Amino acid sequence: MNTEFPFQRFESATNRWMTVVLNALFFVMFISFVLLFVLGPAYGIYRRGFDAMLYPALISWGLSLLILIPAIRYIIKRKKPAHTIVVDETGLLFYNSRNEIADQILYTDLRPSKQDFDIYTVNPVGSGITPLLEVTVLSDKKEETLRRIDMNLPLRVVKNKSALYAHFLHGISTFRPDLKINPLVFRSYSIDTETWKVNSKGISLGGWLLFLAALVITALICGLVFLLT
Repeated sequence: MNTEFPFQRFESATNRWMTVVLNALFFVMFISFVLLFVLGPAYGIYRRGFDAMLYPALISWGLSLLILIPAIRYIIKRKKPAHTIVVDETGLLFYNSRNEIADQILYTDLRPSKQDFDIYTVNPVGSGITPLLEVTVLSDKKEETLRRIDMNLPLRVVKNKSALYAHFLHGISTFRPDLKINPLVFRSYSIDTETWKVNSKGISLGGWLLFLAALVITALICGLVFLLT
């Protein structure tokens, strides 16, 4: 390890405008859901009578509880999830809003995998457009387990995800040169291994399409609520 130039601390940066839009969309969808599946059946009972709307209302309210209970629990405990991502000389750290470490992956905890490469990317269903980094770590129970690293934060749009991956990979190559990194990893995040910088291309077409889809879905829900009420 080169001690002449200390390994720099790197922190996640949030796109404020996109984060506001994301939270607004979430709020609109949540309110629309409550109007459709909670207040809607109650209004149906008022307009059409108890006998005609009893079973549809019970089904709707039952489904609503399955979604609302986890959502309310998340809102109550929202200070516990990660709020900031930090990469430093110790590893990858996830801090909550109280500046407490909510999760961490230390360089010393990384272990060789049973595959050709120790560090590689995966694209699980529902993970989004950016692939996830998969590593093998030694857990608290002293067992080797696979960890998929996602540089996203709940209800926040992280604008330097690729740079976070680049800095973490730089740390692995610096502090754990015994681990093999799949060359495709650098291509996935557009990382220049000479400078460890990201060749930024801005928001991808897929990102804009995903954002547009969210707007269309929200507009459809709002229109449906307006028609039903």
